[in-house]
Amino acid sequence: MPRKKNFTLVRVIERALPDRLVSKARRAIARLGNERMRESYFTTFWLDEDARPENVIEEVVLALWKKHARVSNCAGMEWWIGRAYADRLPIEFHFDHDIKGRARRHPILSSVFFFNSVSGGQLAVTDQTPGVVEAERLETVKPRRNRYAIFAGNLFHGVLGGAKGRLRVTLVVNYWDRRPTGVPTWRESGAYRAL
Repeated sequence: MPRKKNFTLVRVIERALPDRLVSKARRAIARLGNERMRESYFTTFWLDEDARPENVIEEVVLALWKKHARVSNCAGMEWWIGRAYADRLPIEFHFDHDIKGRARRHPILSSVFFFNSVSGGQLAVTDQTPGVVEAERLETVKPRRNRYAIFAGNLFHGVLGGAKGRLRVTLVVNYWDRRPTGVPTWRESGAYRAL
């Protein structure tokens, strides 16, 4: 069965959040220094949809959800801070899924919030879903400060490499119908205390 070609794969929102909140969150990320820099894409946290934020990044997660990504069956959000140079990306194209779970399941929505503009490092989202051999379409989103990209949680996606330049800083938020296996809350994790 042919896939639909007349819809947008990625919803892009400019000026997604108040500038004051974006600046406050960016300063908090800067305080992390090099902590878990190489593992940043694999240092994930869980936030229940009705939880109180424990830090400014969780304030951002909740603001993004309430303002742009409300889905009725969302139990909470898995979030992580992506910090990498476009010429040294720590992750390849992939499907977001419950890595430690027994059954392969995907988030309802996946999303990327950009804290800064950089050359290269575009988010690339395809129309490929699990079980489909190859993609027919690809959409890219250039990193730009306060830009938010949202897409279906079962789409094959990744980051396009580029020349060495500035550090690409993002907040990745996946919206789930139930908590992914083994993902701790920020408080449970003990990581990123400087937030």
